Amino acid sequence: MDERKWEDLQMDCLVKVLVKVGMESLLLDVPFVCKSWYKATLNPSCWQSLIFPDNECIEVWPGDASECPNFKNLMDRFASEYQIDGDRCSVTGFLKFVINRSSGNATVLKLPKCCTVEAFEFAANVCPGLVTLSLPGDVLDNKHTNLELIGNWKNLEVLSLGSCLNLAKILVIIQTHSKNFYGLDLSKGFVHEREALSIVKLVPNIKYLNLKGAKVSRDSLVTLLCGCKDLVMLDARDCFGFDENDDELSKLASHISKFMCEGSEFPEFLRGMDNVVILPDVGYSFQQLVENWDEMLNDLRDAFNDLSDEERRTI
Repeated sequence: MDERKWEDLQMDCLVKVLVKVGMESLLLDVPFVCKSWYKATLNPSCWQSLIFPDNECIEVWPGDASECPNFKNLMDRFASEYQIDGDRCSVTGFLKFVINRSSGNATVLKLPKCCTVEAFEFAANVCPGLVTLSLPGDVLDNKHTNLELIGNWKNLEVLSLGSCLNLAKILVIIQTHSKNFYGLDLSKGFVHEREALSIVKLVPNIKYLNLKGAKVSRDSLVTLLCGCKDLVMLDARDCFGFDENDDELSKLASHISKFMCEGSEFPEFLRGMDNVVILPDVGYSFQQLVENWDEMLNDLRDAFNDLSDEERRTI
């Protein structure tokens, strides 16, 4: 029997395989294997999930692409492989090129911290079918950003923001336009009473809330637990601002199928002090983008799989 060749694999089967290889391989490895594989990478179905490399934040100058070394490395390799002058390969141009590969069919998008306002606007206009989205705070807090464009994502279900000065404005838009919205990720962000009240008043029916690694005051967590009665998962692990062994919080969270707060703490020296304000650590960017996107998606999938059939039907 003749040995079967990968290049002879039917196109629809090949596309189903390539969907799983990731953005970097689709751009820089698969197209150079053979002509049929190159042709397969042009299929928009391969680009439904656009997860740009996680940034490992290095504070140099605000807005400098060196704050996203993995993303910068991807751009550099792309320019080298396709023999493009590095000076002509801009962040905006590269993001547009990749996003455009989906031909408007993308359902998952995670933009890097060094994303520009122009690239954000482009994504909002050409990817209307997004279901899961991660946006960097630097873009959302930019005075030139038109936040109303978030309303273009009418199918949006899960939004990851980290810290964002305009959380209330964004949630107003979500409340108005995204009727299927159920998940909010503010991991490694700052959640004070203002943010908690915005969530409770604007998206009280969310099912999933991720606060892992965030700075969260105890009063803010109480507000969330009392105001978001439909939560089926709340990840409040490794937070700063309340104690993981707080019995009152555990009782308030008793209605949540999966409540996690392991590793959260409130330093002993701050106990008994009134009006404690949790400030950013030195060297921590207030608009820091969520760095554990893959972990967040995995946690969400695991939590959903742990739910009963009845609980799943309510989502």
